[in-house]
Amino acid sequence: MRIALATATTFVSAVLFAPLVSPGHAADLAWEVQSPFRFFKKPVAFAQQEKAFEQARGKTDTALPANIVWRTERALNDPDCADKSSPARCAATARKGYERSRLGWAAQTLDQVCYERNSRPFRYPVTCERQYSWGSAKEDYILPDAHTVDVSLSPERLADAGTAECTWSWQPRVGAAKGETRKQPCKDKFVIKRVPYSHDAKLSGVSVKVTLPDGSELSEPNVVVEDVLVVAMGDSFMSGESNPDHPVTFSAIREMIYDPVMANAREDQTASREPPPAEANTFGLASTDDQFDPKSLPRRKLEDEEKGLIYRASSREFLAAFEKRGAQWLSADCHRSQYGYPFRVGLEMTLEDRHRAVTMVSLACSGAEVANLFIEYDARERTSEPGGAKVQPQLDQLADLICRGGAKGRTLGATYNLPMYKAGSTAISMQSVSKQWCAPENRKRPIDLVLLSIGGNDVGFGALAMYATTESARDLAPIASLIGGEIRFAPDVSRAYLGVLDKRIKAVRDALVDGFGVDPARVLQNAYEPIQYDEVGSYCGALPTIGMDVVPTLKIDKARLQQVSDFSGELQKRLECMASTKNRRDCPAGLATGAGTGFRFITEHIADFSKRGICARDPTRVLADQIAMKMPRRSKANDDFEPYSPANALPYAHRWRLIHNPNDAFLTANTHREGISPFDILQPAYAALYSGAFHPTAEAHAIVADHVMRHVRTLLDKEKKTLVEGRLN
Repeated sequence: MRIALATATTFVSAVLFAPLVSPGHAADLAWEVQSPFRFFKKPVAFAQQEKAFEQARGKTDTALPANIVWRTERALNDPDCADKSSPARCAATARKGYERSRLGWAAQTLDQVCYERNSRPFRYPVTCERQYSWGSAKEDYILPDAHTVDVSLSPERLADAGTAECTWSWQPRVGAAKGETRKQPCKDKFVIKRVPYSHDAKLSGVSVKVTLPDGSELSEPNVVVEDVLVVAMGDSFMSGESNPDHPVTFSAIREMIYDPVMANAREDQTASREPPPAEANTFGLASTDDQFDPKSLPRRKLEDEEKGLIYRASSREFLAAFEKRGAQWLSADCHRSQYGYPFRVGLEMTLEDRHRAVTMVSLACSGAEVANLFIEYDARERTSEPGGAKVQPQLDQLADLICRGGAKGRTLGATYNLPMYKAGSTAISMQSVSKQWCAPENRKRPIDLVLLSIGGNDVGFGALAMYATTESARDLAPIASLIGGEIRFAPDVSRAYLGVLDKRIKAVRDALVDGFGVDPARVLQNAYEPIQYDEVGSYCGALPTIGMDVVPTLKIDKARLQQVSDFSGELQKRLECMASTKNRRDCPAGLATGAGTGFRFITEHIADFSKRGICARDPTRVLADQIAMKMPRRSKANDDFEPYSPANALPYAHRWRLIHNPNDAFLTANTHREGISPFDILQPAYAALYSGAFHPTAEAHAIVADHVMRHVRTLLDKEKKTLVEGRLN
């Protein structure tokens, strides 16, 4: 009963061991953990979240809104403008916080986190130096030895004390360590710099006393912080793919000409505003609208523009400047960002209970399948840098963090059998994978909660999306050659993979138990959000190119989309059965997971996506939203970008659609293939598809987090009740 141990112990102690006559009541004193989301280094990062949460919550004497995470997200990411109806109107009515809010909240905290995003490999630090109101402390990231706590008088007691001084003191609840006594104004918070922490609550915490100006004394004997270790593992629907912490900013006046031969000449013409040459109208990978130059797309705003210069397209200066202004990720190798729903869940846990701290470890990685929890895999970006080509298996990363001594402390061997195959091939073979875990006594602490999203890539999610949006494999053959794999195949191939998915999921359960002692009931596994519905709940395809005109070979085919949708239903049924055969009556016999993994399989969020898929338009402004979904391009008639300037793109503003389309992906992450010219004719398709098309928006992640939190609260409350009842009996 680890999660609720500290809070429950406080309650039990108050019930069983409170003196018959007390100099004060616990309600007279209030305390809270300072900077409780331990992923953030600086208090200002959490303060930003706390302010938005309080704004979203409203009255504190009422129940939390059911969509509190979504409300908080909107309070954080609503652009600071008077008219939010369109990017152009928002820019025209911008207020002083417009640019900061346009980029989203995560851009402000990206350099204030306990994560080494410029190391090789990218990783969580063993020790993180975190700042507090009193100074800084170097802390073991997985298992802190102390937390900072603020204690204050209740409003009623503070009114009685007025402006006088109070004498505060604290002592550790156990041990002979020295406490502290301090006299200070009663209105000020009493800061206890280091409240001792152990995963055994009996060894944690302090007792606090305060003497008021009238000589009366108040006390709180059990200031015990509950620290919860949350681990997230899985794929792009969890990592935050398509939602970089710092999105790309585009130029309002310069364009990107995707034609290496003509790039330099066109750059010169852009500077003089001369019309483009007629031959530019023949191009296969951009819009065919004759009102626009089809080779022209939005260009990142580079330093040469800011300096009033023009770097020639083939120059080293241009290439360096282009790379420098790419999207910034918490972990570029995995396209992992703070917008992934695990971070929203972890933050919400601390915002709802200020006696709680959360230690957050998200290892989710775009492109990951079950095999990649066990075996290394290709990184998404920065692959040409030394040590940047591969991503360490997620279970290995976790083991190195959990084990005392890191990798050297892993001495416990285990073997897992995984069905293996090459994408696009139905030939399946079994592979034995050996791992090294640390023995239970060598683990720093137990894992309190696991968030899991896995299985979609195992059955070819990306390939199925391409099958539904392209006419044939030929449309994407050049892109497939860039990433070295088959990226388009039909559901019949996926069904072959679905037939062995249970064996892979069993390996995940076994590894979590063997290597980390995780109770399967502590694993919350999410069903995948549907992407295929328009604003009335029908399949996309009525407007086959909406949101996809960055690449004309992308075109939603309703019939193929229905095939993919039918298969997605099969995947969800199978995942439900693998969690527990009690969930359904139509589970196949002989699953490797037996009666089920015991994971909690979460499906309630699916209904929120039933009319908000990749092609969905805002029902209150259908035509305006449809126009806004077009790719901004420079008009031949007036030389302006239409339908709006890409410089005014609002990547994290409210949208009706909860799934990013290729245009969205291009304008948010703008991922370009490394190792070839950024002007290559293949880059628009790569930037549209490899930037996270067909993935949830940041707003969608907040909605998912609201549903996950309901299960988290149930788990916490159940364990707390069980522990308290056990102690009282």
